[in-house]
Amino acid sequence: MTVTVAVALLASPSFGLLASHLDDSKAMARELAREADVRLREEQIQRGWDPLSTGPASPHARELEMARGIEILAATRGFRLDLAGGVLAGDRASELEVERAARVLKEELTRYPTRFLAQSRLRRVVLTRFLSEGGAPIPSLPNLEGSLVLDVDAQEAFLRRLIHHEVFHFVDYAGDDQLKCDPAWQKLNDRWFVYGSGGRYARAPGSGRLAEDLPGFVSRYATSALEEDKAETFAFSMAAPLRLDAIAARDPVIKRKILALRAALHEFCPEIDGRFWARGGSI
Repeated sequence: MTVTVAVALLASPSFGLLASHLDDSKAMARELAREADVRLREEQIQRGWDPLSTGPASPHARELEMARGIEILAATRGFRLDLAGGVLAGDRASELEVERAARVLKEELTRYPTRFLAQSRLRRVVLTRFLSEGGAPIPSLPNLEGSLVLDVDAQEAFLRRLIHHEVFHFVDYAGDDQLKCDPAWQKLNDRWFVYGSGGRYARAPGSGRLAEDLPGFVSRYATSALEEDKAETFAFSMAAPLRLDAIAARDPVIKRKILALRAALHEFCPEIDGRFWARGGSI
């Protein structure tokens, strides 16, 4: 006992120093991340992506930033960025389109707990029009410099579902810094099933509609990639929960996917619990 106490007394200052060093390292990492994000935001503003500080969309933007810490920017001129998937291009949207998109963003993103969005690393949403990647039109692009780039030219119902789809990509990546590998999810499918070549190759009209007759999958788009399967299942859980529940009642694979998704999200953020889903996916 005496030896144990002596060792403990000798070790205590060392443990204290180690804990202090770890706290300092974490604080330094947070500060470096904050400084990097400030620089990224400055670069985005120089690119012509301006905060919505005036105009009809500004009240929605202020409310979202105050409530959830997410800033909305809007492209004020055309842009072209060289990315791995090809040139990302977009243009300025009208005030009416920006106002509508900002309102929908505020309504949908405030359904989530603040901690959930903070842990997702989603910092900003950039509103644009005529968004394309590699010359092909796209509705959105997640995780560009911590931002979601969103084309405002979409039906409102689709825009709402799209927001949740892209939020899940942020969450999925924040969980373990990758999207492609999830053996537990893969096992939920038929053992012989193989996903397609990825979401960018599955953009045919109607591929994102909720499927009533596609065993194991909520949409054609969900069959394109593992990460899209998860994002689509989540998006319909948020945007069409009653219809999805009716499908899941007769499709055991979709039912298992919903349960697996909810368990993973609860682990990611405990506030995404049974009460959250009982309220229709909102706080």
